[in-house]
Amino acid sequence: MQNYSHASITAPRSDDFVSETIDPVVALNFINGIIDGRYPDLGGHQQRMRRNTISFARLIGLSLEESEFLAIGAGMHDIGKLHISDYIINKPSQLTTSEFLLIRQHAEIGCRLLNPLNLDPRITDIVLYHHENYDGSGYPKGLSGDEIPLLARAVRILDSYDALIESRPYHKGVATDEALLIMRRDSQQYDPHLLKLFGEIKFAD
Repeated sequence: MQNYSHASITAPRSDDFVSETIDPVVALNFINGIIDGRYPDLGGHQQRMRRNTISFARLIGLSLEESEFLAIGAGMHDIGKLHISDYIINKPSQLTTSEFLLIRQHAEIGCRLLNPLNLDPRITDIVLYHHENYDGSGYPKGLSGDEIPLLARAVRILDSYDALIESRPYHKGVATDEALLIMRRDSQQYDPHLLKLFGEIKFAD
């Protein structure tokens, strides 16, 4: 039987490392270098999301510090996919149930990978909760509404938008207007106030 994933990774114990906080920008650049080398499409996805955080952070009234955390979290939110098989990440056909369950683990894996870096929890919360839905139907914890950290709610929207507009092995990208229409149709997944503000950004197709 093919081994699809290393999702059973065990995070190093925090006492195995010197307890120091790593500069999050240094961590981001290091992580992006690894991701770009293995999955260029995924690296491009995270870089585009970082660019879109600039306008979005301003619209939702984030402080400078929160804006920086949003950009950093958006730039590393999918780090857990490094522990998912290339076969699954690049599969052009529909995932099986077991493959989809493995993909769902990437949020928790990513958070565990970042734990030794002692990053601000607002950054690691983005990685852990960026697939939570506002109506409680998301993962990994099934959080809903304001239980989901604000920056994670913002990245949920950024992530969905970019996934819709960009072509993937299993999906042809759509135009900006169509992507926003799809997201409004599925609005139960998103913070309604943030989704409304996101629709005010002027995107270039």
